[in-house]
Amino acid sequence: MKTVLVTGATGMIGANVCKQLISQGDRVRAIARKPEAPDATALRELGVDVVPGDIADLDAVLSATQGVDGVIHSAALRGVPGATIANSLPPNVIGTINVLTAAWMVGGPPVVQLLTSTFFNTWDAPRSEVSPLDLLFRNKDPYSVTKRLAYLEGFARVDAGQDIRFMSPGAAYGASPCLENAMLHPNFNTHIAMAIRGEVDPQMPMLVPYVLADDCAYVCVAALEKGVAGERYLAMGRAQDVDTIANILNRACEVAGVSHRTQEVSRDQLDDPAIVEKYGTTMISLAKAAYPQPYVDSSVTEQQLDYVPTPLDEGLAIAIEWMRSNAFF
Repeated sequence: MKTVLVTGATGMIGANVCKQLISQGDRVRAIARKPEAPDATALRELGVDVVPGDIADLDAVLSATQGVDGVIHSAALRGVPGATIANSLPPNVIGTINVLTAAWMVGGPPVVQLLTSTFFNTWDAPRSEVSPLDLLFRNKDPYSVTKRLAYLEGFARVDAGQDIRFMSPGAAYGASPCLENAMLHPNFNTHIAMAIRGEVDPQMPMLVPYVLADDCAYVCVAALEKGVAGERYLAMGRAQDVDTIANILNRACEVAGVSHRTQEVSRDQLDDPAIVEKYGTTMISLAKAAYPQPYVDSSVTEQQLDYVPTPLDEGLAIAIEWMRSNAFF
């Protein structure tokens, strides 16, 4: 039995990490800015020790890190409309520095640091565990920039001897014990539910690797238990399931047995200021990109961590059953 600190524990991936760790008999501690919120209460009901604090506060993080055997760092401000460099720096950069510093100060337990793939060069070859940094800096949105800075901090610390492993998730969707954040708009769960209800707006013409949140949790925990310092691991589903958001949402509607269908924003509208304001610069940047085929190659992760990606239709069926049971449509 080990004790693991999970940041971002009320988020969809973090909550599933907590659930998996608890299910295998480990002790889980979570740091939460709102420890009395419904999602934090849901974590406590799972058996998680929820402690108050903000990862932007080093003292709070250091207190939460005392006595742990490992850390899974998934907290971040996502690339949502309204995100700026100013409001992304505290959680994404300062928070990461604090988490890594606290882990080092308490003796250096292994840390799994979650990334995004948007600052790697995935234009010339499939997204993989060894994709190089994008030296042309194509994605300049606040999420990509601040997560890139956080990765560079972690990478430098590995070079200095700290045990940090990295995990890049795809577009996570699926069941979660934390209902509020799991359906916090906009995310991939809300897109699925709104599509099934016939309420979803036209979507960006971009390829997305949808991945079940349980898969992301599995890879995080496996990276903590079997991973290697400095290595990157991927949880992006199966390569053959990568598709545009509209096509995946339409597949969800088929699985759910409804006739609604989602449209795509045409590429000649991507520079329209109204479209940029509505969808955010991260989505616009990704929609403009051209990617190789296959889009993703996670074969190293699959081999090293015994990861078997959940097929899209199977994952959608699991997610839709969970949404129905919680009356999301």
